[in-house]
Amino acid sequence: MRTMISSVIIVIAAVIGFFMGAGINQAMGGATLFATIAGFSCTIQAIESKKNQ
Repeated sequence: MRTMISSVIIVIAAVIGFFMGAGINQAMGGATLFATIAGFSCTIQAIESKKNQ
């Protein structure tokens, strides 16, 4: 379940990054940047939640 939620968050971040990047003529760069940031934050959150259990 957590993996599915993380994947959805990453896809949403990529779409938002695509449209924000399109404003400065770097659509794929924006999508990649936002998806990477979201992926790192989901990974860190998963590691931290494992420590607390």
